[in-house]
Amino acid sequence: MRDNVTLLAGAEQVDAAPWLPFDPRAVDFLAELSAEVLRSPDTRRQEASAAFGFWCRRARLEALAARHASPLPRLGRGLAFHLAPANVPALFAYTLAIGLLAGNANVVRLSSRRMEGEAPLLAALRRVLERPEHAAVRARTSLITYGRDDAVTADYCARCDARIVWGGDATVAAVRAMPMPPHAVELCFPDRWSLAVFSQRAFSALTPEERGALAHRFYNDTYQMDQNACSSPQLVLWLEDGGDPACRGRWWEAVAAEAAERYPFGPFQAARKLERLCLCAMTMEEPAVAAVERYQGNLLYVARLAGLSGNLPSLAGGFGLFFEADLPRLEALAPLLPPKAQTLVCGGLEPAEVAALLARAGARGVDRVVPLGQALEMDTVWDGRDLIAALSRIIG
Repeated sequence: MRDNVTLLAGAEQVDAAPWLPFDPRAVDFLAELSAEVLRSPDTRRQEASAAFGFWCRRARLEALAARHASPLPRLGRGLAFHLAPANVPALFAYTLAIGLLAGNANVVRLSSRRMEGEAPLLAALRRVLERPEHAAVRARTSLITYGRDDAVTADYCARCDARIVWGGDATVAAVRAMPMPPHAVELCFPDRWSLAVFSQRAFSALTPEERGALAHRFYNDTYQMDQNACSSPQLVLWLEDGGDPACRGRWWEAVAAEAAERYPFGPFQAARKLERLCLCAMTMEEPAVAAVERYQGNLLYVARLAGLSGNLPSLAGGFGLFFEADLPRLEALAPLLPPKAQTLVCGGLEPAEVAALLARAGARGVDRVVPLGQALEMDTVWDGRDLIAALSRIIG
């Protein structure tokens, strides 16, 4: 291993022999990791780490194995090299888990900027990897960190059988320029943004208790990661299907009340939110920012957009800055969605019906349609791709 590469967990040199997808050794390891994460106070109190622990419970893994069962034999591709992002907590663990479940050995590079925040989850992973019964998984797992060094990244790319890049458009473009073996496959997850559509009629009928419960779920979708996740909604479209428009203000008041209880709001978050609002107000021509409402002081800003037409621009809220606009009818949604739109969160609407409508309309954007509270829930189908299928091969 190079001098400037630090091994965080696992082996310095990995055994890249492919396994069957959902190999019992991989499932056993992840199930024990789940128990360790949910048992340890250090990880249990971190929302992102606890969510990962819940995600890789044995029952969930067995359900995923049934979902991805193939009539033909499959094998992992060999060595998968992952570049995890700096701005999404615990994503390094998800990408490692998916690589393992697909039957691969894995080298996962963590950003040095995330070391402090990821330390408890890394420690839990290290403890489970070091148990004798998981020696085989440890031999095919390497979690590393290094500073920005294209030569190191290029070296790993030159030796991998699969490359998984989580990052912004510039990162994806830079890594794509680095050669891989001709047989290697690549999965890139560049900049995306997400939105929500809420039924005005349904939200008008909510009791205060129901509204508070939905606001709790919306907080989990957004504030929990400062809206940095690509799947966190930045824009709320209000479907004008009846009801009382005053329900919108009541909704945002409930969201602000939830944030007041849970969000660690400080000068940094306040400054970044104001900066992003000013930037949008100055640079957005269509749709324009028509008005801004504040809730709980500056804990929540809602920028109202006017004049939706054509593809929506990429909207960058964050730290409690949201955009909202009217949607006259559900059929008007598909033409607004650009390819960069990733997740659509539904409130008061049936996600399966909305997904079917978008498919019939040939929408160019949105790969996931989920109910409130599930925007950040990782899946083995992501950005419209079956990750287990992509990271394994069929022997026909």
